[in-house]
Parts: sequence; C-alpha cells; structure tokens
Amino acid sequence: MDQALADALQALLDKQAVTETLLGYCRAVDRRDAELMRKVYWPEAIDDHAVFKGDVEAFITYSFPFLEGVVTAHGISNIWVDLTGPDTAFSECYFQGFHDFPAEGGGRLERVVGGRYLDLHEKRGGEWRIIARTLAIDWYNERSGNSVWDSGRYAHLENRGAPKPRDPLYRLHPWGLEV
Repeated sequence: MDQALADALQALLDKQAVTETLLGYCRAVDRRDAELMRKVYWPEAIDDHAVFKGDVEAFITYSFPFLEGVVTAHGISNIWVDLTGPDTAFSECYFQGFHDFPAEGGGRLERVVGGRYLDLHEKRGGEWRIIARTLAIDWYNERSGNSVWDSGRYAHLENRGAPKPRDPLYRLHPWGLEV
C-alpha cells in the first residue's frame, strides 16, 4: 500500500473513532452509564454544557441525579470531523435531546433541545476521547407532556428504555454489562 493510501485509510479510521466517541456520549447520557461516560472524556476534560461547566466527574455528579425520573433520547447528525493533527481533532455535530420530565404539581413536561456539540478531541495510546466540549444551543421547545409511565399502554413493557442496568441493552448485548 502506498503512503497516500495508508494516510487516507488512517484518516478514515480516526474520523470513525471520533464519531463513535460522539455516539458513545449519547448512549452514556441516556443510559446514565457513568463507566461509559468516563470513556468518552479524558479525565481532565472540560464540558461547557450550557447550564453546567466542569470535568467529567462533576458532570456525572450534576447530570445523572438531575435526570432521575426523566426519560431522555439524544441523537446526533451532520457530524463533521477535522483532523487537526496526528493526535488532535475538532468536531461539530448537530444534536437533538428529548427530555420528558415530571412537572411541578404533577403531570409531565417535554423539553426538546437542539444545537451543536463543538468538541476538541485527543488521541492517546491509540484511543480518541473528548478533551473539551462546548454545547451551543440553537433552539428549544417546551410543552406540557402527556406521557403516562406508571400506568397506561407502556407502563409494563419488558423492553422499555431505562438507565443502566435496567435498560434491555445491558441484557441483550453479547458483552452484557461491560458495554
């Protein structure tokens, strides 16, 4: 294989690894999987997350309890990765985060937030992780929710999304709880 082809292949592999890190964040936050969240960020990374700014441990401590009783679904698209050096990258990707909260006084509140994750990544020992994240909120929508999780049609589903370890991912994935 000539050098140009080898370099192009390495660039594709690096961009895919950065993309999987971004996807890992979505899985980690929706499943409240602290171990996976720690694999997304380097320990000294800083996340500037609109209403929070700090390192990964502080982010877990802040966000996971905040999301107790909240149904979430985070998705990303329009992923753009610029390899800025052999071991550094910058990425921009669009996100949408759906949040179904218990409302004050009863009922539910739905908040959908859209924007972009602007991330600096570093590769260490062949592994890509986020070293700095800035969340840019481009839009949001709040409305009264009508989900009824404790009764009704979907109250007793075996395969309902949930935090780790109750989510079916941890039962069905061949690697089990080590995902």
